[in-house]
Amino acid sequence: MAVREIAAWVMVALFGVVGAFCLASILNVGLAAPPQKFAILAAVVTVMGVVVLEVVLAIFFPRQAGAPPDERERLVVARAGHWAGLAFLFGVLPALGHYVVHGNGNIMFHVIVLSVFASGVVEYGAQIILFRR
Repeated sequence: MAVREIAAWVMVALFGVVGAFCLASILNVGLAAPPQKFAILAAVVTVMGVVVLEVVLAIFFPRQAGAPPDERERLVVARAGHWAGLAFLFGVLPALGHYVVHGNGNIMFHVIVLSVFASGVVEYGAQIILFRR
């Protein structure tokens, strides 16, 4: 398995697990509740997880981790990024529309945070699928 595919698998797991806990925390108190501390903690955990992943990959695969992506990898990352952008937009636009109509920024905040995690799962999941083709 290529290093970028290994990274994609770990990122899908990271975004999926942290996003699921964030979703459970938000749904536990309701979307209209003030922004949850767990949502901010989830973002910090995700960033720390990405940094740890990059360091571990650089230690175990020093040549491949530092190598620039080839033509195929660039296309895979670009296509997956496009799909992730669409997934993020699919969550953000309704959140913004809801804010314009109802003026509830708490719901907008929670939906956008969840959209970030969903788009991360879409991006890295799409990379796995496209790398496997």
